[in-house]
Amino acid sequence: MKNLLWIFGLLLLLTSCGSDDDICLGEESTPRLKLKFRNASNNLLTTVDTLYVDVDYGKTPLTSIIYSANVDSVFVPLRIDESPYTDIYFRTRSGQTGSKLRVTYDKKSIYVSPACGFKINYENLKPELTGTTPVQDIQTNNTTLTDENSINFYLRF
Repeated sequence: MKNLLWIFGLLLLLTSCGSDDDICLGEESTPRLKLKFRNASNNLLTTVDTLYVDVDYGKTPLTSIIYSANVDSVFVPLRIDESPYTDIYFRTRSGQTGSKLRVTYDKKSIYVSPACGFKINYENLKPELTGTTPVQDIQTNNTTLTDENSINFYLRF
C-alpha cells in the first residue's frame, strides 16, 4: 500500500511540473485575416444568409473554412508556407462559381517563446477580386495583420 502511495505521489509531482510557457494562446499565435460584410447598395454592415468559404493552401482539393447561415464576419487563416499570397473563394450557394479574393502580403516571422516557437505577422496586405458574384467589391481597412482585433477588409455583397 505504501508503494502505491509513493507511485501516486511521484506521478502527481511529475504532472504538476510545468511552466506557464507550455500553452500558446491569443497574441502568441499567428493571426487570422478578419473580414466583415457590407451591403453593396448602402454600405451598411450586413449579414449574409448563407456563406461558403474555401481556401487554397496549395493542396487539392480546396480547404473548406466555413459553411454557415447568417454570417456577419469570418476569420481566415492565411498560408504560412513560402507562397506570397492566399486565394480565398466565396459562394452563397452550393455549386455556384463564386468570387475569388487573392490576398498578397509580405511575411515577417516573430519569435514568441521556446514552447510556442515563431508566429507570422503579415504586412502590406493587398486584395485582388476576381468575379463579382457574390462579392461585388472590397474596401481595405487595415493592411497589417499582427493580431485579430482589427478588420482587414470589408467585402461588399
